[in-house]
Amino acid sequence: MEYKLENPVRISTKSPHESLYRWFVEELDPVTKKISPNYVPWGWSLYFDATALTVVRSLEFETDKTSDVNEHIHGRLTPQTSDRRAAASYSFFGTNRKIESFTLRIVKSKDDKESFHVFGSPSYEHEWDFENLLQSDTVEVEVVLPASRFERIASFIESGNPKAVVTLGGVHGLYSEWSPSIRTTDIKILANLKDQKVATEGAAEVDPPVLGKIGSFSFRLLKGEGATGKTEDDDAEADPPSIFEERPVSPAPSIDLSTLEKRLSKLTVPLWIAVGLLVVGLFMR
Repeated sequence: MEYKLENPVRISTKSPHESLYRWFVEELDPVTKKISPNYVPWGWSLYFDATALTVVRSLEFETDKTSDVNEHIHGRLTPQTSDRRAAASYSFFGTNRKIESFTLRIVKSKDDKESFHVFGSPSYEHEWDFENLLQSDTVEVEVVLPASRFERIASFIESGNPKAVVTLGGVHGLYSEWSPSIRTTDIKILANLKDQKVATEGAAEVDPPVLGKIGSFSFRLLKGEGATGKTEDDDAEADPPSIFEERPVSPAPSIDLSTLEKRLSKLTVPLWIAVGLLVVGLFMR
């Protein structure tokens, strides 16, 4: 299998800022001249819109074996492009190509265990049925859920077309230029040292993270008029008071009984006169 790589990659321990990072990954041109910044592991959160969510339920048979039911949710991931997210661009080390294929796969566990990982590979050619096919650069996030949790999400997706947002944090194998900011516009991905031909001479003691582990994963499904896809840390107006919210009851005003009696006594004669006139009026009709 031949991976489509364009630039040599190596790990260097010649850090110009040892107090910030001891080693880094760099890309070179064919004559080993450095052509990239110093890339170090990136641990902050990254944001994706999840679209085309589909629930797949399949039944499979094989000779002399019992039937097997497999269930999963499949969708496409697109890096969020709002200014607040800084619209990060992703590529594999050794390539200049922007990654276009991000996918999400949520699998129903058969042993009620749960896990989440991320996998990926630079583009490569492979043979299928005597034909050479090109596999594009791809990254896939896979989440395995117990049956009850999987069904809650699957039923929500099957009942409509929700907006969805995925947030990944502390993903192993993601690198960017060092910065004090929590945002970046350039992410390089290290999936496999051997496949990407990463030179480690002089850096044998370094064990660079590669794709696999995820520090945190968030999958938010939204429906309704307010489903904008914004995450919790977005600026938002305060929610209006709920009609079910308990409100303090104002105390009833105090009443002066003596004053009330005096007012009623003054109304006694006019009230009797009014009643008499009403009775006369009824008989005169």
